[in-house]
Formats: sequence, C-alpha cells, structure tokens
Amino acid sequence: MPGNGVNSRSKWGLMPRLHMVFAFVLAIGSALALADPVDDFVAQRMAADHLPGVVFAVIDPKGNVATREYGFANLEKQEKFTVNSVHRIASLSKQMCSYVALCLEKEGKLSLDDEVLKWFPQGPESWRGMRVRHLMGHTSGIPDPEGFDYAKEYTLDAYVALVGKDPLETAPGTKFRYNNYAYGLLGALVEKAGGSPLPVLAKKLIFDPVGMTGTGYYTKGTAYPHEVIGYRWQDGRFVIPTRERPQMFNGSGGVHSTLADMVKYELALRSGRLDRSILDQQWTPSFPNAGNYGFGWYVDPGALRHTGTTFGYTSAYYRERPDGWAVILFRNSDTGSQMEMALAVLDLWKAQVSAQSKQ
Repeated sequence: MPGNGVNSRSKWGLMPRLHMVFAFVLAIGSALALADPVDDFVAQRMAADHLPGVVFAVIDPKGNVATREYGFANLEKQEKFTVNSVHRIASLSKQMCSYVALCLEKEGKLSLDDEVLKWFPQGPESWRGMRVRHLMGHTSGIPDPEGFDYAKEYTLDAYVALVGKDPLETAPGTKFRYNNYAYGLLGALVEKAGGSPLPVLAKKLIFDPVGMTGTGYYTKGTAYPHEVIGYRWQDGRFVIPTRERPQMFNGSGGVHSTLADMVKYELALRSGRLDRSILDQQWTPSFPNAGNYGFGWYVDPGALRHTGTTFGYTSAYYRERPDGWAVILFRNSDTGSQMEMALAVLDLWKAQVSAQSKQ
C-alpha cells in the first residue's frame, strides 16, 4: 500500500495498516510534513482550493479498501473529517433514486414508458409525450424554473406548477441537459408509485440491505453527530452557505452519507447484494443519441462516474468497469474540480502500487 505513517488506521482489505492523518489548518496557512506523493498532492489541492477537509477511499480490483483522512469537518468545533463524518453527497443521490425507480418497475408499480402526466395529471399539456425515462436520463426538456427557493418547502401541486409553468426547451428524448428539477419530480413520482416517502423506499431497497447505517435523507432542523459543515472561500475567509434544502428535491440530491457507508455501497455494487440486472440498466446509456448518461450515472467507455455539489459540499465517485479500481472522495468546499482531484489521487495511488509491485 502506498505511504506509511503513524497515529491513525487505514484499511486495506481486512488487514489494518497505518497511514498519515494531517490536520491542515488552512485558515492560517500551515501544514504538517507529508509522507508520500498522494499526501503531497492532497495538501497542495487543499491549499489551492481552500478545502478545510478531504477524505477518500480507493478500492482495488480485488475489493481491497484503503482510506485517508485530512483536515476538518467542522472548523468551528475543530472536528476532524473522518470516514464516519456525515457528508451531503448531493447529486450522487440520483443513482439511488433511479435504482429505487427501477426496483418499482421490476415490481410492476410503474413503467419507464409511463407518461409523466399519468402520475401528475395536474401538469401542463406541454408534458404530453414525456416519459419517466426522460426524467431519469435528463432528456425531459423541462427548463430551470425562475423563482425556485431552496429555503422553501413545496407541496407537490406547487412544485409541479413551478417546473411546468414554462414551455419545454426541447422535445422529450431529443437532447441531454442535466436537470436537478426533473430529478426532484422523479423523486415525487417514485413516492406516488411506491406508496411511501423516498427515504423509506431507499432505506428498504438500498441502505438496509447494504448496511449503510449512517446514511439517510436531509431533514430540516435535524442535527447529526459528526456532521460535516460545507464551506465556501469568500473574500479571504470561509463562510457557510445556506444549509436549507426542500424535501421536494430529495430525488435530485437529498442523501447524506459517510465515506465508510459509501465504501459498503461500492462493495455491494460488486458483490450482488444489489440487483445486478437493475444496475446494468443504470450503467447503459439511456439515450445514446443524446449523450452518455445512463440512469443516475455517466457511462464512459470502461468507466462510470458522477459528482455531487451543493452549497459547500462536494463529492466524486469514479469506478472502472467491470469492477476494477474505484475512488470515492468527499470535500467540504466547492472550489475547484472534485472529479479532477479524485482521478489524480487514483492515478497516483495506482502508480505507487505498481512501483511497489516491481520492487
């Protein structure tokens, strides 16, 4: 395993090994001595992107896991960012919402070819011909509505009226455009079809089977132990952006999780604990003529990926196919590219493993 160190534990498979954990106090520009190129790179990016904390996991093709932890989840409390810190994963939530939708389809409770108006008859006539699969594949044509308020809780009727008030930008199925609002609508549709709130359905179908005990959906006013605070670097200091998020946006990005739980999730994707036939649907481009998005994942040749960003929380998830190397990374500031950072970490890690194997 790359690196060495003291004072903390990393897990490579079932064998505990030591790794370095550094408390980077970026506000005053200090950092501790570094152990290896991975730590060097992370320290440089933390300084350049003004990141209070970073955690990541690397999973090798055999399913062995290594994790590293850097900096703070909460600057005010000086609480370290660890694999058990509760982080909002933002748009990584989309793969979970779409998995639930596909489970409901398998149970006969909905069809991807159902018209959206079947589930929301109060919607506008312009939605005629829009299918569930269009919401899932970001090809609905629904425009971003003016006046959406993250601090407001919407009733279903109010949300449908808001996202349906303007004409479609494109005919459904013809053009890919990443659309958080359509996924909010998908989450509400899944709830109607499943007869339960999305958090209940996801817990039953994903979180409980995988053992993701630290994972759930944002609930206004709820405080969580070891909760990560999202920050933004502004005018030479860290500020805390809005922390509000309407429940109607659960399908789009409502999940909070820990790195430890997301590692369990990655291993479940490999092991068969989650339905592989459904995963294969998610991992196939849904509208090949319009782009390379499946259902909740970007599908590249030989790889799957997605990022999440919301008000100071950033996450990146990249996995090679079939079940090769993977990296999952959380950061609690939104400067710079989290996927670029995750891929650089993975490349450095693989290079060190390769070098050590030749020794």
